[in-house]
Amino acid sequence: MSEEQTGSWGIVPRPIVETLMRLQQRLQQAVAAMDSSAVAGDVAREHDAAFQRMAHAANVADRVSNDYRSVFNAYVHRYHRPKPAIGELARAQDTIIQTFAKRYTAKTTAAIDSLLSDQPDLDAIRQGIRTLGYEDLWGISDELDRALKAAADDPRFKPWQPNPRGTETIPDLKPFLEDPLVIPGTPTTTDHPVAKL
Repeated sequence: MSEEQTGSWGIVPRPIVETLMRLQQRLQQAVAAMDSSAVAGDVAREHDAAFQRMAHAANVADRVSNDYRSVFNAYVHRYHRPKPAIGELARAQDTIIQTFAKRYTAKTTAAIDSLLSDQPDLDAIRQGIRTLGYEDLWGISDELDRALKAAADDPRFKPWQPNPRGTETIPDLKPFLEDPLVIPGTPTTTDHPVAKL
């Protein structure tokens, strides 16, 4: 996929926009799970379970935020044309250009390469954007949808869940982490092509 450009302004490719939107929604889910109303009130009571959920949700939010920043930094630093003013973007993150560029890894760029490819590598995306799962990737691009369906056609394929670490230890929070994102206009668990097989 080549990036379009009009005059001196570039167009951010749809797979990048869609990926950032899914990370944004995942972050919103994590923030919602940090609901402190569970510990509010003037009556003394046991708060361990609520504290555990809040601590875990805060950790997930941090990991999703890091994924968002990694994808964003890598895209604007390595891919977007014309190249934006990286110094200004670094200042917006309270850092310097050298640190801005260290906030993503080779796994992040491999994931972006796959998102922009005509033949996406699902493993590269899974390794580079760990807080999105298999179900979250549907609708990002036609090429990626084809790769997801081809993978699901293999009886040995096992769909992966978002992996912000430790989700198995807190059952009450696990559904919020594993449910696919509901994104208007994209397939859901029950209506994407694999579910109909």
